[in-house]
Amino acid sequence: MRHVMRTLRRRRRHLCGGHLTDDGRGLRARRAATIGLEQSKPRQALDRSQEIALFMVAERNRLSCFAGSRGAAWLTVAMALSALGALHVVVMTGARIPYAMARDGLFFRFATRIQPSFHTPSGALLFLGVIAALLALTGTFEELYSLFVFAVWIFFAMTAVALLRLRRTEPELVRPYRAWGYPWTPIIFLLAAIALTVNLWMMRPVRSTLGLVVIAAGVPFYYRWRRTAGSVVGSH
Repeated sequence: MRHVMRTLRRRRRHLCGGHLTDDGRGLRARRAATIGLEQSKPRQALDRSQEIALFMVAERNRLSCFAGSRGAAWLTVAMALSALGALHVVVMTGARIPYAMARDGLFFRFATRIQPSFHTPSGALLFLGVIAALLALTGTFEELYSLFVFAVWIFFAMTAVALLRLRRTEPELVRPYRAWGYPWTPIIFLLAAIALTVNLWMMRPVRSTLGLVVIAAGVPFYYRWRRTAGSVVGSH
């Protein structure tokens, strides 16, 4: 946990800057894409399309007719930069979660490996890379995106619950970061997270249920690792 806090303090400026840049570019790219797609394809066909990423590639020539070849090229660059910024944030922060869990004895031990030259959690990065490659073979872009959002926002909601509970049970706990507008901001965030996850489950019940099964499958491993870690600490 100390490693996570040190890393976040050292790189929070880069992450925030990259995330803000990603949001701005992504918003502009989505606006341009929406205009281009609505002009180049009938609304009924657009509503039926679930392969938005592949559809945009296929419609690039028609977008060129609407905005010109230069406009289509700039749209492609903006979307690539937006994806790169989001990938940067996910890679920089995501791998340190299994790394910290492995150091606490709550995950596979290989996730504690550190690359000697760059001091990055190479074991956790390789693990996440393999999982991402396997998931990419199991469904379409839209299905994977829905599954990711559904699973992640469940834990976002649990984070808000944990914040509210810890503020009440441990009010004197040292907190480097303060939640602005507490308690209303975490409550509103919690309600929005619940609404989003319920809506996704209603729209895609099969895929969402599969995500719940995968999450639930990790619970026995967690309790097993926790008992093992507790016994090791007790023996010392």
